[in-house]
Amino acid sequence: MKASAVMSTKVAWAVFAGALSLIAGCGGGSSGTGNQPPVPTIASPAEGTTFQAGDRIAFSGSATDAEDGNIPASGLTWWADLHHDTHTHPLRQSTPGASGSVDIPVRGETSSNIWYRFHLRATDSAGQVVEVTRDIQPRKSQLTLATQPAGLALTLDGQPVTGPRVLTGVVGIERDLAAADQNANGRHYRFDGWSDGGAASHTISTPAADTAYTASFTDTGPATNQAPSVTLNAATTGTVNVAIPLSAAATDSDGSIAQVEFFDGSTSLSVDTSSPYAFSWTPTSAGTHTLTARATDNLGLATTSAAVVVTVGAGGGPDTQAPTAALTAPANFADNLSGTISLTASATDNVGVAGVEFQVDGVIVGSEDTASPYGASVDTNAYASGQHIVRARARDAAGNVSAWATATVRFGGSRSAPAGFTRADNWLAGLSSATAFAQAPDGRIFVCEQDGQLRVVKNGALLATPFHQFSVNSSGERGLLGVAFHPGFASNGFVYVYYTTSSSPHNRISRLVASGDVSTGAETVLVDLPALSSATNHNGGAIHFGADGKLYAAVGDNATGSRAPDLNDVFGKMLRFNDDGSIPSDNPFCTTAGTQRCAIWARGLRNPFTFAFQPGTGRLHINDVGEGTWEEINLGAPGANYGWPSSEGPNNIGAGITAPLFTYRHSDTSPPGSGTGGFFVGAAIAGGAFYPGSGSFPAPYRGSYFFADYVSRWIGRIDLANGNAAYAFGNVSDAPVDMLVGADGGLYVLQRGRISRFTSP
Repeated sequence: MKASAVMSTKVAWAVFAGALSLIAGCGGGSSGTGNQPPVPTIASPAEGTTFQAGDRIAFSGSATDAEDGNIPASGLTWWADLHHDTHTHPLRQSTPGASGSVDIPVRGETSSNIWYRFHLRATDSAGQVVEVTRDIQPRKSQLTLATQPAGLALTLDGQPVTGPRVLTGVVGIERDLAAADQNANGRHYRFDGWSDGGAASHTISTPAADTAYTASFTDTGPATNQAPSVTLNAATTGTVNVAIPLSAAATDSDGSIAQVEFFDGSTSLSVDTSSPYAFSWTPTSAGTHTLTARATDNLGLATTSAAVVVTVGAGGGPDTQAPTAALTAPANFADNLSGTISLTASATDNVGVAGVEFQVDGVIVGSEDTASPYGASVDTNAYASGQHIVRARARDAAGNVSAWATATVRFGGSRSAPAGFTRADNWLAGLSSATAFAQAPDGRIFVCEQDGQLRVVKNGALLATPFHQFSVNSSGERGLLGVAFHPGFASNGFVYVYYTTSSSPHNRISRLVASGDVSTGAETVLVDLPALSSATNHNGGAIHFGADGKLYAAVGDNATGSRAPDLNDVFGKMLRFNDDGSIPSDNPFCTTAGTQRCAIWARGLRNPFTFAFQPGTGRLHINDVGEGTWEEINLGAPGANYGWPSSEGPNNIGAGITAPLFTYRHSDTSPPGSGTGGFFVGAAIAGGAFYPGSGSFPAPYRGSYFFADYVSRWIGRIDLANGNAAYAFGNVSDAPVDMLVGADGGLYVLQRGRISRFTSP
């Protein structure tokens, strides 16, 4: 998980009754017995305490009570959170006792806009509860990154920056600096050294005083990049509406070809990024057309081919010219639409328009309109609040259809599910810091709780006895993080888990054997991943069996982005194992048998907290939690590089990097909806599930991919049948972490404290 959406207040009240748990931040009234609430006092950290990364912060406190006197240590509970912008990350899980300490990580969140809040909760013998907090603020300094000469490229924490760059950081936080030889403004610059004497790529600890780090370069003369060569091949005659194949031969003597773009005069026809470079061009008008191809190399130098003049005749025969359509209402990016709205379109054709079809989210609205003016009406109350795609296309009498004219819009209101669906938001309660779940073939749902308990939901009820209790390190985002069932579970009872060990912390994959609703107790350790750094975030943790019978495991970068592309490091990767923990021989990067490098199936991931396989096809979607701007859904492929940390979302997609299937931003564009991802805005993608081709959901929802955002708490749907368009589906009340489609056809959404269930009808 990237962020926790936990509300906190200075003083929170609740009443213990039986086995009910206190939820921090929820109000409660007096028990009515006259009992006075306890009075907790925080002794340390003291008011006004400041910190830097690497500090060990001691916490201690006490509480008194009018009836009980001094509250014993067993009646006190501590925890601590990191606050960043508008969300939080856990630093220390709930810990009973009067005192303790916690270490401030030196790696992880690099923003200076952070602070820590320590919570002390006191409970008296009658169940009255009072919580108090103490905030500590960071010590900060300014870092100046510069180049000599100015304006050259550097990287900071794997992200490109241009010197000079001034930024504010928390003292003691580690930052990764890197500089390299480069070409700029037609000149070649050789890297000579950093002002602090560090290597070209090295790690610094943010100093207490403002400090400048300057990378020096030597101008060695003109850049040596040679322009590529390109030749266009095409027939010199053609006919309107009849395809003409175009191809281009492109080479680069000192690099590689990044793309070839085809042109009709100054009009771009198509871009091809892989050889053989080709495009099927269908001219729509008679006359003379001047075609060219422009090749661009990996350093941005371009060459345009000699022109090929094509004479296009009008031709004859049946009508093959498609009509055109334009959506005239609603406007693209129209926001907060409500009630019944009108859809309108204009259309033209060389012979005549036979009709116009309107759709919302890929489903026809009413019937085709066969008479101008073309229109339809839509009741927005039939849809979940949020983003939807409206489109129209025209048809002529010969059966030719226009391209879709589309508008991305947002329906207002607070509807939590589409019409015809039922949301049971609190289908199952009583979970504690849940992280992942999976459904066994017999219908039971196994739920991971971060503190190490693997719980069982049977016949809609949470069993009191855990299936198994693991000893885990649950600091930050560590803990029990993934669960999966062997394809042969019905006969062998194998249950697989991914968790962080309590000693010498590292992430581990183990196997248990079911004996009814509990394990036999015997844990078989299959995979021990390398030791973790002091950073407690970016652990990944999802595990699933693919259609190939192999076990896939998603591993985060442990808050060090440079590990994600490194093929000698398993962090920031999708790993693939046999069911016994051994490594398949057909994994794409295996060069030295017996090493964990051989387990790497794909790389360049930041924190792939969840992923999902599509039933029947084996298609894989990987949800990668982003940093400051973007969240990603990636299409799984063996050998793929998803680009982190050199690229995120749609930015800096270069040669050899697989671009995301879908991505959305952390903040609205201007106007809202106009950027990549449309109106979807969130901060941590979590949970994902493919709805199968059959089930109780209506046909348009089958085959879709559902995903959620941990911070914004909405649920979206990717329509694979309509160009991966994304639509709003609903929302939940707690922070979603995982999703699955149940054997009953319902969509289950796991949250930190509950499970919600969407059904239809």
